[in-house]
Amino acid sequence: MSVHDRAGHGGHVESADHVSVHLTACDHEDAGAVFRALDAAFPEQEEESRSEVPAAAAGVADRMVWCMVVDARTRSVPSKGVAVPLSAPVSVDLFGAADPVRQVRQELAAAFDVEDQGTVPGEHELEVRLKLLPSSAD
Repeated sequence: MSVHDRAGHGGHVESADHVSVHLTACDHEDAGAVFRALDAAFPEQEEESRSEVPAAAAGVADRMVWCMVVDARTRSVPSKGVAVPLSAPVSVDLFGAADPVRQVRQELAAAFDVEDQGTVPGEHELEVRLKLLPSSAD
């Protein structure tokens, strides 16, 4: 399995305000859509957009893990629910402290149809598994 790390942090959470977001079972267009939604909700002062997702080599997109680290301190006003289209379901794992993970989950729910797949509480972190579904309004 290959890993594409959007934030250059190796997928680990740097501080209590950071949430590691891992996307699987999706192509680069859907990964880009999810990352753009998160970039809009949690803007950062960077030269290069974190949502610039390069295409995977033919035949490996279904084995890719697309990763991004979100700093919950940069959250803009909570989203009002502008739907973002997906071509297929996307599996999402969120790792981090409980409140920042909940904020990221709320922003994903504002942009996508979300199905909860489970939550694993830890001593200092929370892991949440979600499935983002293509809009039923198509």
